[in-house]
Amino acid sequence: MSEFDNDNSELPEENIEIPDDLSSLSQEAEAVEGELVLEEEAVEGEATTEDLIERLTAERDDYLKALQQTAADFDNYRKRVTRQFQDAGDQKVEGLIAKLLPALDNIELALVHSKENPELSSALSQISNGLLDILTKEGLELIDAADVDFDPTCHDAVMHEPGEGAAKVSEVLRSGYKWKQRVIRPAMVKVVGQG
Repeated sequence: MSEFDNDNSELPEENIEIPDDLSSLSQEAEAVEGELVLEEEAVEGEATTEDLIERLTAERDDYLKALQQTAADFDNYRKRVTRQFQDAGDQKVEGLIAKLLPALDNIELALVHSKENPELSSALSQISNGLLDILTKEGLELIDAADVDFDPTCHDAVMHEPGEGAAKVSEVLRSGYKWKQRVIRPAMVKVVGQG
């Protein structure tokens, strides 16, 4: 007697039938294996979905930062180009005004010499005032020069008389002008005092 013969108590008393066709068992095994594969894929899919969401969120944030940077760059570009056009326009106007200043000087000289002819004086005065009004609307300012302290940034002293105290402008020999707070031609003046 073998060991197996003594151990009959553990075996079931029923007879298990072993089918002749094992294909049904292999189909059941494949079905169970398929279910296990689907469960594994679902578990992996959950991790992959979280990774995908995290990756897409980071990608979205990168695109948003790039878009904001591009919008800021474009806004700065637009402001810079607008400022450049404004500066170019201002330079053209300043150049035109500087070219018109000798004409204003000639009108002023003609006014001084036309005191004996009231009709000519009146006509020249109207021309001078009209031209100055137009230029003033464009930003031209006359530099106040008579009886003020001498300022080398807006006065050009061509004559000097000794005197007491700080240097003062005593006479304007040629008018000076500012345009948009910038001196385009200093006033030619005579100065009295210590300078």
